[in-house]
Amino acid sequence: MSVFLGDDLVSFGNPDRSAIIADNTPTRYFAKALMAARPVGRTIHEVNAAVGGSFDDQTPNQYASATGKPYDVVILGLGMNSGSAYGVHGRGPNAAFTKEKLRTLLREIRTTGAVPIVCNTMHPWPEKTTPASIRNALYEGIAWPAEQETLLYGGTLAFDREANTFGSPIPSEDGRGLFERAGGQSIRAGSKLHIDDRTGQSTGPNAGILMTVTRRVGSNTVQVEPGSIQESGVFNSVVRHFDPPIDEFLVPPSTQQVQKRDWTGGGVIVDGLATYATWNGILADLAREEDVKLLDFEYRGFKWVELRGWQSVYSSTYQGVVFETYNHPQLAAQRVVYGEMMTWLAGVLDTNGLSGGFERLVGPSLS
Repeated sequence: MSVFLGDDLVSFGNPDRSAIIADNTPTRYFAKALMAARPVGRTIHEVNAAVGGSFDDQTPNQYASATGKPYDVVILGLGMNSGSAYGVHGRGPNAAFTKEKLRTLLREIRTTGAVPIVCNTMHPWPEKTTPASIRNALYEGIAWPAEQETLLYGGTLAFDREANTFGSPIPSEDGRGLFERAGGQSIRAGSKLHIDDRTGQSTGPNAGILMTVTRRVGSNTVQVEPGSIQESGVFNSVVRHFDPPIDEFLVPPSTQQVQKRDWTGGGVIVDGLATYATWNGILADLAREEDVKLLDFEYRGFKWVELRGWQSVYSSTYQGVVFETYNHPQLAAQRVVYGEMMTWLAGVLDTNGLSGGFERLVGPSLS
């Protein structure tokens, strides 16, 4: 995830921005500490294959494309995007889908002799997460990955301008129609469907049109309001559920995403986000089931917030100009929440090789 790239550690106005970011990513803290602990002449090969904006189901591809394998240690910096309402959908099927892809990856890494380490994530700024912001993020459908709860389909679509119908003429391998699978079962009268040209050129005759469903004709076809379809024919198109009833799918609903509780057990009540707690819990279960270490950045993030508040994580000032982010901790918080943990981890690795199985690691105390 982008936090492991060091995104937005300092403001865009800082002339040393690129150098500061490069020298303060979580992996840099880890590598610098390990190099300092090793005798002169030993080599540490550091690879950072993090990809900003990625979801955790894409992690196997990031690992596969990284050079220099096999490694001694593989640290999986997970969670910031997949923990979102967009990524997990509460208790939706995406969570199980991604968990199993990560399980397969952990087992693959272990077969090479490397030590895999799972990281969870601190939460984004709860104050910036509102029902309106969630709806804005999901307005074109809860639609990632293929196992989504509402419709996102790209492929052959047949349009009939006279009958005001469209759908897929091709059933899936299991024989189910478009509106029986891949979230299509959530489409009903009143649902809005957005059409795009699959080539990405928006040149298809029906591309860019928002159609309102009047009824489902069958498992593969819906009828839409008259005049919606511009041209009959079979086209390579994308259809997605536009502005779905989010709170029917999101658990808990958008109005209950921000929750006040004692997240660390230290007796301090602060704001956090429900879907991130859900996904971090799934990552913890995965680490436990696969008997690997878990770096608990959720805990460390909340410990920082208990001491200094959320604004100190995601806001800083440079030459009198305030710089704020939503989900990228800035330098002061990054140095303690991630940097001190990774520095500590290097010391642990250097002394005992992280022997043993599952263990939840919280790093040194925050002050």
